[in-house]
This record gives sequence, C-alpha cells and structure tokens, in this order.
Amino acid sequence: MAPTVRAVALTNYVEVARFAGLDPYEMLRVARISLDQLSDPECRLPAAAAVELLVESARLSGRADFGLLIAECRTFASLGPISLLLEHQPSLRAMIETIRRFQRHMNDIVTLAVDDEGETSIVRTLIQPRFSDPQTIECAIAVFYRTLSEVMRGRWQPESVHFTHRAPADTSTHRRLFQCRIEFDAEFDGLASRTTLFDLPNPIANPAMARNAERLLDLVRTSEPEGTAAERARRAIYLLIHSGNATIERVAENLGLHVRTLQRTLDKDGWSFAELLNDVRRELAQRYLASEYHSIATVAHLAGYSHQSAFTRWFAAEFGSTPAAWRNDGQQRINAPA
Repeated sequence: MAPTVRAVALTNYVEVARFAGLDPYEMLRVARISLDQLSDPECRLPAAAAVELLVESARLSGRADFGLLIAECRTFASLGPISLLLEHQPSLRAMIETIRRFQRHMNDIVTLAVDDEGETSIVRTLIQPRFSDPQTIECAIAVFYRTLSEVMRGRWQPESVHFTHRAPADTSTHRRLFQCRIEFDAEFDGLASRTTLFDLPNPIANPAMARNAERLLDLVRTSEPEGTAAERARRAIYLLIHSGNATIERVAENLGLHVRTLQRTLDKDGWSFAELLNDVRRELAQRYLASEYHSIATVAHLAGYSHQSAFTRWFAAEFGSTPAAWRNDGQQRINAPA
C-alpha cells in the first residue's frame, strides 16, 4: 500500500488557503481530497496527495511559509490518542522515544533519529525522499517542536532549528513560531538542544495514565504493514548515514534485530546490505549535488563519508565523473536554451 498521513495533518487547510488567497475547494478537488475526508481526523489520506497539496498551495499563493501556517494552526490534542501518552511520559527523552515508536499512528513518511552523545543533542527529522520538500520538512519540524514545547509547558526550548534548504525571502513566520536560533543551508533537518534538557522531568507525568494510553494506541489500526525488510532497513540507513553510523550492526540495532537475522531477511528480499547502502548513498548524492547550496564537502558528509577524497573516488566509480563535473553538467542542462 502507498504511504498515508492522517487527515488531521491538513487541519485548517481551508482557512489557511483562503488566508493565502487561494480557492481551497478547487485546490482540494485537484488534489482529489474531499471535505468528508478532512472532517474525519483519523481518515488516512494518500501521502502523495497531501504533500502535493501543500507544495502547490505554497507555489500558487507565493507563500513560502504555507507549511508553517498549517502547523501553527494545529493543537497538541490534534495528535490524537498519542497526545495522552506523551503528556504522561516522565521526561523529554521519553517523549521523543514515544514519538519514534508510534510515529506511524500519525503518518508513514516521517522518521526521527536522535544523536545525544555530546553536550548538544540533535533530533533529525527524515522524510521519505519522494515526499521531501521544504513545505513538508518545515511543517513536520514545526509540529514536533510545538508538541514538545506544549507538553513541557514552555519549560523546554531547543537551542536551534535547522533546515537543509535555502532561507525564503521572508522568514518572519519562522521567527514567530520558533523561539530559538534558525539555521538554513544546514547539514540536517531537525532540532538541536542541550543534552541535559532531555532528562528534564515532566511534573505531570502519570505512569498509570501512560499505560492506559498505550493500551488504547495498541487498539488503533495503522494504515499498512511496516513493509519489507529492505524497506525498513532503507529507512534506518537514511537515519544513520549522515552521522557515519550506517553499519549493518547499527541498522540491525535500530530495527531491533540481530545482524544475522537482518542479513537473512534482506537475502529473501533480494538485497545485500552493501547493495542497499550503496543505493541509498547514490540517491542522497544525486539529491544534494543537484542543489547549489551544499558544498561538495558537505555532500560527502551527508552521504556518509568523513573524507571528501573517498567520496569523490566512490562517486566517480558509480557515475563516471567527479561530483563537480556531474553538478556542472546538470547546471548546463538546466540553463541550456529550449
């Protein structure tokens, strides 16, 4: 089945579209999303349709902040049953882990990864590549940011929020929504916070209420199975590769499997781990090199290489040219007269 998102992801779409000067009903008709679907927050919408609606709405309205406006209109309660579970987690760290565990109760296209080995912790927001657009990235990060802020009753704020895309001409909505430093053209999408704050206690946590909420979530159907072993491993690789930790041992750990079990299940799907890692690396290298806003050294890092020279050798073997030549060829094709 195709990935889906809960209809609540488009809460107040009609109002925001009108505010941006659009005809919301025509936009929904083109996207093949009905008002009946939007009226049921638990209705699962095709992710492709929901993402395309956001992207087209931003383009036609000229509002680069369209996704942020959608997120700003949402409430903590709109998360559904998971909101009760989050509200009674003992700490910020437990809340983030709970979101990771139950992410698919909200949508099928976003995954979180946490790196908290130093004084500063990073929470990366990964959106499946075919749905990765500044609108969906900003909306997802804004919802995550507002969720944690509201649960902690304002006692937590990140040090910074990061976006890999270029800054829009007007960042006033970003500055209004995010009460912290904002970085564009960054190496990752997500938030950075002091690690010690992750263990900040939640004063209203109630273990009994949390257990009841988890039982309720277990009764809620998600939209589809988690997918093949290769699909699950691919998602884990996307999460781990930026930090250079996309080894078979770390991927197996992320999936809760033994290494040999992962190897056997990948074999059944017709993949080796090395082939899967290389496939992800190819996709990421092409995606980031297509943007002029990332240096080749940064692209090398994002593709999991600690040294640009090693990345260049791998890229040349895969694509028959250096990263710089590949990027220049792409720009020449774009700028060539029709």
